[in-house]
Amino acid sequence: MLKYFAVAFLASTSVVSAQQLSMSDKLALRDNCKDDIQKLCPGIKPGDGGLMACIKTNKEKLSPTCSSTIKDVLAKREN
Repeated sequence: MLKYFAVAFLASTSVVSAQQLSMSDKLALRDNCKDDIQKLCPGIKPGDGGLMACIKTNKEKLSPTCSSTIKDVLAKREN
């Protein structure tokens, strides 16, 4: 479940599509956000919008590492 977080999150931002993510970006998001997802969104599976809604609802509760990783990946994609 968690390996799909990066794709689900970033694709839903309309800034980047899943195909644009490099493997290193996907791995960084998975590694740096998996604990947040497990803690904040237990039992929610990607694919129906539930995980994305959970992340958006809890964005202020994301760890600094996860938030920073998301911002870094989005910034790289905007260039």
